Amino acid sequence: MKVLMIAPQPFFTPRGTPFSVRGRIQALVVLGHSVDLVTYHAGDDVTLPGLQIYRTPRIPGMRHVPIGPSYSKILLDFLLVWIALYRLLVEDYDVIHTHEEAGLLGAVVAHWVGAHHLYDMHSSLPQQLQNFKAYNYAPIVKSFELMERFVVRRADAVIAICPELLQHVAMIDKERPCFLIENTI
Repeated sequence: MKVLMIAPQPFFTPRGTPFSVRGRIQALVVLGHSVDLVTYHAGDDVTLPGLQIYRTPRIPGMRHVPIGPSYSKILLDFLLVWIALYRLLVEDYDVIHTHEEAGLLGAVVAHWVGAHHLYDMHSSLPQQLQNFKAYNYAPIVKSFELMERFVVRRADAVIAICPELLQHVAMIDKERPCFLIENTI
């Protein structure tokens, strides 16, 4: 099986979601699958048989990527989308495995390219925006609520990293297959 994994993260850096991304990749390659990872420019390379990493270009002056929402991530996500779309043009994938906001891309393109979409939900993005006061504006939060519902409903399956997210997915779509894989280090 060939997997396109899209992780809008500085991979690999020793923090939350990158640990999950690394764990998912390790499990997939141990099972004999190949993974093309599209991720941000920042982070350390990880060498695993069956893993190929495609990074966004380095942006002058941007050495690290902050945790949580930021204006710099908007530019990085734009670049990430273009690299992922290019990968989808030049390679056939069985699964598009997306993390966080990359779920929107997977929800839109998976059926067009004949791939399954697995959404890896590390948090509720609207809740994250509410937690970061600088981005807690009703129209923005509402847009992300709509996006989150769209992504969950269009995913073939969802991975939740905690019981609260498992319940959250069930509130959006109780019929959507959702699997709990808690983060451990």
